[in-house]
This record gives sequence, C-alpha cells and structure tokens, in this order.
Amino acid sequence: MAYRETSRTRAKAQHRRARIEEATRHVIARGGFASASVAAVAREAECSTGLIYTYYSNRDELLGTVFAHASRHELAVVTTAIESSTSAIEIVDALLDVFIRRAVAGRTLAHALLFEEVPDTVQIERRAFRRGYVAAIAAGLTGRYAVDIPAEVVARSLVGSIVENLVDVLDPARERPSAPQVEALTAALSTFARTAIGEPRTARGEQ
Repeated sequence: MAYRETSRTRAKAQHRRARIEEATRHVIARGGFASASVAAVAREAECSTGLIYTYYSNRDELLGTVFAHASRHELAVVTTAIESSTSAIEIVDALLDVFIRRAVAGRTLAHALLFEEVPDTVQIERRAFRRGYVAAIAAGLTGRYAVDIPAEVVARSLVGSIVENLVDVLDPARERPSAPQVEALTAALSTFARTAIGEPRTARGEQ
C-alpha cells in the first residue's frame, strides 16, 4: 500500500522543520553562518543530523531557508515603519532608527545577514533581501520629495550608505559602539539622506 501523508504527519513534519530552523537561527545569532554546521544545529535542536537531512538536502539549503525567513522578518519591520510615516523626512528617520537600532542590538546576526561570506544559496537570498529594502523605500518616497532623481536610485543610495556605514559598527573584531556613537552615526546619516532628497538639513527631531 502506498504511503499517504495525513494532516497529523504533515503537522509533525512542519513542527520539526520549524524547530530545526529556529535552532539554526539561534546558532547563527551566536556565532554567524560559519558556526552553523549541521552538527551544531542538531545539538541546538536536540535532534539527530539524520533528521535534518530528512528535510534539507544539504547545509546550504538549510542556511538559505533560514536566511530567507530572517530577512523577510527584518524587511517586514522596516516596511511597517515606512508605511507608518507621512513624509519623506519621517521615512528617512524611521528607516535609520529601525535599521541601525536593530542591527546594533543583534550585532552577530546583523553582521551575518549583511556581510559574512556565505554559500551561493544564501547570497541569492541576500540579493533579494536588498532588493526588498529598495522596493519598500522607493514606494514610500515616491512623490514625497522635490529632487529630480528616481525614487529607486534614492532608495539604493540610502540602503548602500546605511550598510556601508555599518561595516565597522558590526565588525565582531571591534568593540560594541556606545549609545552616543550610534546616535552620532544615525544623525550624520540623517543629514546625508535629507540632503540627498532636497529636504532641510535640520537636526533629528526638529521639523
């Protein structure tokens, strides 16, 4: 008799996959993608390596899946902040606050998502991650600033400037930045972004 999957077996499989992926996120958040071997994930998930290979053909597939889930969550947070803003300035400041604050709070995971050398499966998801940010920012800014520059170009410039300025901030070999250092960086990027979209270079919090 051919095997027939039931709702109970599907739910059990989904639970196991969720547990494995959650364990993988925990391992990456502590030590980056380099630390996320199948054996390390199995220990974290309290399961066998064989069970992991039941659901994922190899480590790269698992990491790509986990990266996609984590990046979608981060994008959703940023998108919500953008959609809650009513002007170009509010969008810029909300973007900087959410992106930088979350990156600094979870430095190891943020460094892994943005900068760590990763397998091709993860790199594909990383490019999609960046495109998602660009699309969300461009959609929010369209029609809300005066400079004659396409919204997508502005959005790519904002994403690029933020990410580049986080290289040293998130570097695991460097000390965690202080709160004043983070605020100074955020204020400087805010001034840069406001200039790029032709808005007044007022201090953050002033309109």
